[in-house]
Amino acid sequence: MTLLITVNKPLVMTICWGAAAALSYALRHWGESHPEPLQAPFGVVLAVVFAPALVLGMWLLIDGRGESVDCDQETH
Repeated sequence: MTLLITVNKPLVMTICWGAAAALSYALRHWGESHPEPLQAPFGVVLAVVFAPALVLGMWLLIDGRGESVDCDQETH
């Protein structure tokens, strides 16, 4: 028996973007209260900027491929 979980992609994307906006807002206010420069390693900056977009992009492109579980027959 296969457990099927239906994921609402627009809802997940909205939650991800909302969390990113909340984090951005929190970091902006933290930066206003701590005006000294923050020295972050270049690798960390790249990971924070590009990792969420890459993960969501791969999820949108890859999810749904593979064997169909809705059909009794496979079409070739």
